[in-house]
Amino acid sequence: MKYFSNISNTVCSVLMALTLVACSETEEESEYVNWQARNQHYIDSIASVCEANEDGCWEKMLAFNLNDSVESVSPNNNHFIYIHKEAAGKGTYSPIYNDSIRVHYLGRLIPSTSYPQGYIFGKSYSTYVLNENTDVPTLMAVSQNIVGFATATLNMVEGDQWKVYIPYYLGYGETDNSTTSIPGYSTLIFDIKLAKIYKYQIDKDTTWY
Repeated sequence: MKYFSNISNTVCSVLMALTLVACSETEEESEYVNWQARNQHYIDSIASVCEANEDGCWEKMLAFNLNDSVESVSPNNNHFIYIHKEAAGKGTYSPIYNDSIRVHYLGRLIPSTSYPQGYIFGKSYSTYVLNENTDVPTLMAVSQNIVGFATATLNMVEGDQWKVYIPYYLGYGETDNSTTSIPGYSTLIFDIKLAKIYKYQIDKDTTWY
């Protein structure tokens, strides 16, 4: 009897494990169901809000690597980033492609079932709220960033703080990104504050204070 009891316990354990895996897979699938359509609808909605610009703080920018003629030949919301300017900096210089920068940032996806504020896939903050007294901005080359992020920072001056909406086409594209846990076709939403610009081959010391 003890032998059969052990077999029964083992079978129950296996079935429970399989059930948990199945539930987990179902939850993940439902999290991103119709993901491409949902993201397209979201960026189209942001484009409309940006176009209306009711508070005067919105601006859309064509991706830096696309020619201006794209807008007239093939207008597409996925060719632009959409910016809500939260605070204006006092800098007078915007970085060029070869410059390095320090930025405070937090990146998230659009709202979903488990993440009503959007899944946070990356941040420079030590918590979930920027504290400039303790948080160290991330050092990066403008050229190492995705097109949408680079387009934003190429147009910022030190101290600018923007919320930036980047369509998948200017982000990580159609393919799932396992490194960042970002599904294909994801709109990216970034809170960005440009803290410092280091001019290429001029500013050698990139140490943060």
